[in-house]
Amino acid sequence: MQLTIDHTELTNAIDGIMKERGYAPSESIDGKTIRIKEFAKKYCGGKAMPWVRLFIFDEFPEVDFNNGGWVVNPRKSEEGTTTLIFEKPAAEWMEKHRNEIDWNAK
Repeated sequence: MQLTIDHTELTNAIDGIMKERGYAPSESIDGKTIRIKEFAKKYCGGKAMPWVRLFIFDEFPEVDFNNGGWVVNPRKSEEGTTTLIFEKPAAEWMEKHRNEIDWNAK
């Protein structure tokens, strides 16, 4: 006996089981971009945007896209005014460098 199951239905069922059991993230950050306000909320404990610019973007120039990093236009410049953050590499960098950031800086 051969049973035919629709691929889409099977995929949806498996995805649902994986999420219920905590095996897969509910939403992937692969390829996503976010703005600085969302970055500050999700990865910086809700710090203010000027704090993020000063104590992360300025303190760690390697995060600047022009230096091979994950933030485009960390500050307004002739090149652009909108700060754009590639979420996955930003999240990975923040996890790796969290102990190097002065979270009490003012």
